[in-house]
Amino acid sequence: MSSSNTFYRYFLNPAMRCLLRSPLHGITSHNIGIVHFTGRKSGRKLSTPLSYTREGNIVRLLSNQSTRWWLNFRGEEVKVEMEIARQRYPGTAVLLEGDSEALREGVRRFIRALPRDAKVYGLKLTADGEVVEASLATIAGQLILVEIRLDD
Repeated sequence: MSSSNTFYRYFLNPAMRCLLRSPLHGITSHNIGIVHFTGRKSGRKLSTPLSYTREGNIVRLLSNQSTRWWLNFRGEEVKVEMEIARQRYPGTAVLLEGDSEALREGVRRFIRALPRDAKVYGLKLTADGEVVEASLATIAGQLILVEIRLDD
Protein backbone atom coordinates (compact mmCIF):
# COMPACT_ATOMS: atom_id res chain seq x y z
CA MET A 1 0.00 0.00 0.00
CA SER A 2 1.44 3.35 -0.99
CA SER A 3 1.97 6.09 1.58
CA SER A 4 -0.79 8.23 0.03
CA ASN A 5 -3.25 5.30 0.17
CA THR A 6 -2.27 4.73 3.81
CA PHE A 7 -2.89 8.42 4.57
CA TYR A 8 -6.37 8.26 3.02
CA ARG A 9 -7.31 4.92 4.57
CA TYR A 10 -6.20 5.59 8.14
CA PHE A 11 -6.44 9.36 8.51
CA LEU A 12 -8.41 11.30 5.91
CA ASN A 13 -11.25 8.84 5.24
CA PRO A 14 -12.13 8.34 8.94
CA ALA A 15 -11.98 12.11 9.51
CA MET A 16 -14.24 12.75 6.50
CA ARG A 17 -16.74 10.08 7.62
CA CYS A 18 -16.96 11.79 11.03
CA LEU A 19 -17.43 15.23 9.47
CA LEU A 20 -20.04 14.01 6.98
CA ARG A 21 -22.05 12.38 9.78
CA SER A 22 -21.85 15.39 12.09
CA PRO A 23 -24.06 18.49 12.29
CA LEU A 24 -21.23 20.28 10.42
CA HIS A 25 -21.68 18.07 7.33
CA GLY A 26 -22.86 21.05 5.25
CA ILE A 27 -19.25 22.16 4.89
CA THR A 28 -18.62 19.33 2.42
CA SER A 29 -21.77 17.27 1.85
CA HIS A 30 -22.77 19.16 -1.31
CA ASN A 31 -20.08 17.24 -3.26
CA ILE A 32 -18.58 14.66 -0.90
CA GLY A 33 -20.63 11.68 0.18
CA ILE A 34 -20.10 8.18 1.51
CA VAL A 35 -20.66 5.09 -0.60
CA HIS A 36 -21.61 2.00 1.42
CA PHE A 37 -21.02 -1.42 -0.12
CA THR A 38 -20.07 -5.01 0.67
CA GLY A 39 -16.57 -6.27 -0.01
CA ARG A 40 -16.74 -8.75 -2.89
CA LYS A 41 -14.18 -11.13 -1.34
CA SER A 42 -14.42 -10.41 2.39
CA GLY A 43 -18.18 -9.87 2.61
CA ARG A 44 -17.46 -7.04 5.08
CA LYS A 45 -19.52 -3.86 5.12
CA LEU A 46 -17.35 -1.02 3.81
CA SER A 47 -17.80 2.73 3.46
CA THR A 48 -15.68 5.19 1.55
CA PRO A 49 -16.04 8.99 1.38
CA LEU A 50 -15.71 10.27 -2.19
CA SER A 51 -16.39 13.29 -4.33
CA TYR A 52 -19.64 12.79 -6.19
CA THR A 53 -21.87 14.49 -8.71
CA ARG A 54 -25.58 13.96 -9.05
CA GLU A 55 -27.91 14.34 -12.01
CA GLY A 56 -31.41 13.36 -10.93
CA ASN A 57 -31.17 9.75 -9.77
CA ILE A 58 -27.67 9.20 -11.22
CA VAL A 59 -24.68 9.64 -8.90
CA ARG A 60 -21.18 9.51 -10.40
CA LEU A 61 -17.96 8.70 -8.57
CA LEU A 62 -14.63 9.27 -10.31
CA SER A 63 -11.32 7.70 -9.37
CA ASN A 64 -8.19 6.29 -10.92
CA GLN A 65 -6.59 2.87 -10.94
CA SER A 66 -4.23 3.70 -8.07
CA THR A 67 -7.12 3.40 -5.59
CA ARG A 68 -8.61 0.02 -4.66
CA TRP A 69 -12.20 0.60 -3.45
CA TRP A 70 -13.68 0.31 -6.94
CA LEU A 71 -12.46 -3.28 -7.38
CA ASN A 72 -15.52 -4.30 -5.33
CA PHE A 73 -17.70 -3.14 -8.24
CA ARG A 74 -16.19 -5.37 -10.92
CA GLY A 75 -18.51 -7.80 -12.63
CA GLU A 76 -22.24 -7.31 -12.46
CA GLU A 77 -24.29 -4.51 -10.96
CA VAL A 78 -23.72 -4.05 -7.22
CA LYS A 79 -26.26 -2.97 -4.62
CA VAL A 80 -24.98 0.03 -2.66
CA GLU A 81 -26.15 2.90 -0.52
CA MET A 82 -25.04 6.46 -1.16
CA GLU A 83 -24.99 8.71 1.90
CA ILE A 84 -25.54 12.34 0.93
CA ALA A 85 -26.07 15.07 3.53
CA ARG A 86 -26.71 12.48 6.26
CA GLN A 87 -29.39 10.71 4.18
CA ARG A 88 -28.92 7.19 2.79
CA TYR A 89 -30.18 6.36 -0.69
CA PRO A 90 -30.20 2.75 -1.92
CA GLY A 91 -29.11 2.14 -5.49
CA THR A 92 -27.32 -0.03 -7.99
CA ALA A 93 -23.72 0.67 -9.04
CA VAL A 94 -22.08 -0.08 -12.37
CA LEU A 95 -18.32 0.15 -12.89
CA LEU A 96 -16.89 1.70 -16.05
CA GLU A 97 -13.20 0.94 -16.48
CA GLY A 98 -11.05 1.02 -19.56
CA ASP A 99 -11.31 3.63 -22.26
CA SER A 100 -14.81 3.78 -23.75
CA GLU A 101 -17.18 6.46 -24.94
CA ALA A 102 -19.47 5.72 -21.96
CA LEU A 103 -16.58 6.32 -19.54
CA ARG A 104 -15.49 9.48 -21.36
CA GLU A 105 -19.01 10.91 -21.35
CA GLY A 106 -19.37 10.16 -17.63
CA VAL A 107 -16.02 11.85 -16.94
CA ARG A 108 -17.10 14.90 -18.97
CA ARG A 109 -20.34 15.15 -16.99
CA PHE A 110 -18.52 14.67 -13.67
CA ILE A 111 -15.93 17.37 -14.41
CA ARG A 112 -18.55 19.75 -15.82
CA ALA A 113 -20.38 19.49 -12.48
CA LEU A 114 -17.23 19.48 -10.32
CA PRO A 115 -14.47 21.28 -12.27
CA ARG A 116 -12.17 21.54 -9.24
CA ASP A 117 -11.46 17.80 -9.65
CA ALA A 118 -10.06 18.22 -13.18
CA LYS A 119 -6.62 19.05 -11.80
CA VAL A 120 -6.67 16.00 -9.50
CA TYR A 121 -6.99 13.74 -12.54
CA GLY A 122 -4.67 15.70 -14.82
CA LEU A 123 -7.47 16.96 -17.07
CA LYS A 124 -7.24 20.31 -18.78
CA LEU A 125 -10.30 22.52 -19.21
CA THR A 126 -11.25 24.93 -21.97
CA ALA A 127 -12.12 28.55 -21.13
CA ASP A 128 -15.81 27.56 -20.94
CA GLY A 129 -15.13 24.70 -18.51
CA GLU A 130 -15.28 21.75 -20.90
CA VAL A 131 -12.71 18.95 -20.76
CA VAL A 132 -9.96 19.26 -23.38
CA GLU A 133 -10.42 16.05 -25.35
CA ALA A 134 -6.69 15.50 -25.87
CA SER A 135 -6.11 15.49 -22.10
CA LEU A 136 -8.97 13.04 -21.62
CA ALA A 137 -7.66 10.76 -24.38
CA THR A 138 -4.27 10.63 -22.65
CA ILE A 139 -5.61 9.35 -19.31
CA ALA A 140 -9.00 7.77 -20.05
CA GLY A 141 -7.58 4.26 -19.71
CA GLN A 142 -6.43 5.05 -16.15
CA LEU A 143 -9.75 6.48 -14.96
CA ILE A 144 -12.49 4.64 -13.13
CA LEU A 145 -16.11 5.79 -13.13
CA VAL A 146 -18.84 4.30 -10.98
CA GLU A 147 -22.39 5.25 -11.86
CA ILE A 148 -25.02 4.64 -9.23
CA ARG A 149 -28.67 4.61 -10.21
CA LEU A 150 -30.57 5.53 -7.06
CA ASP A 151 -33.79 3.62 -6.43
CA ASP A 152 -37.03 5.57 -6.87
